[in-house]
Amino acid sequence: MQLHLFPIYQLLWLFFIYAFLGWCTEVAYAALDTGKLVNRGFLNGPLCPIYGCGMAAVLTLLLPLQDNLLILFAGGMLLTTLIELVGGWALKTLFHTTWWDYSDKPFNLGGYICLEFSILWGIGATIMVRVVHPVVMKLVLAIPHKIGLAMLGSMTALFVVDLLATLRVVAGLEHDLSELDRIAEALRKGSDRLTEKVGGAALQADEKLDESKETLEAGKLALEIQVDTAKDELLQRQAELQARYDMLRAELTDTRLFSTRGARRLLRAFPRMENLRHTGRLSELREKLEKLELGGRNKAA
Repeated sequence: MQLHLFPIYQLLWLFFIYAFLGWCTEVAYAALDTGKLVNRGFLNGPLCPIYGCGMAAVLTLLLPLQDNLLILFAGGMLLTTLIELVGGWALKTLFHTTWWDYSDKPFNLGGYICLEFSILWGIGATIMVRVVHPVVMKLVLAIPHKIGLAMLGSMTALFVVDLLATLRVVAGLEHDLSELDRIAEALRKGSDRLTEKVGGAALQADEKLDESKETLEAGKLALEIQVDTAKDELLQRQAELQARYDMLRAELTDTRLFSTRGARRLLRAFPRMENLRHTGRLSELREKLEKLELGGRNKAA
């Protein structure tokens, strides 16, 4: 197969341009689908790297075949679907998280890909190669080389910083979800112990009903003191755990523009994201975030 090998300079420009156009497509699709403006990228910046990589591969392999629409469509469909499959699998393997899920679509494979979107990718690739790419290539060639190199250097540096920051957020999210699970389990065990203490006290009091009144009163008083002490200790521990749980959840769903953990953006960007190790925890955080945002909109109104 004949390949169309771009110089590194041009290839980098094509990556950034198509990563940006892909981000625009995702934002527009989400706006039409949900009526909300959401940054749908994996990164903080306006780039979807999977689109940049996908179009770089499509152009390299299929540009020489652009005159054959059928081969261009089929090749574009297969190539972009393969990239989506590998990307979804890699993200799930590395981060134990599903970022998108086509399980409810017919003819899907593991939820990573489905026939409907594969066809759309094929149509999109055909349009991009035949219609959009000639315009993009003219734009790239029109940029003075020295200015283009400086711009590429800046964009590459920002991209690397953004990628590292995002990976740090994702790794931190996994740690925080583990912490939430640990605290939730401790809260449950604390409630169980409290139930055992109160229930055990009631049983002991019942056993003393047959004893003399004086003995019963003395035993009951001692038992109440013991139970109250244990109860206070457990309630204090429960309150500390609940405060830690609420604080951590608040940080993860921070609605400020520059939050310390960044999970809010990922939750909004990937509404079907689910962690395999902490099932349901992301859904809980997403519900809390929606309530916070709804409350903010109501106050603004």
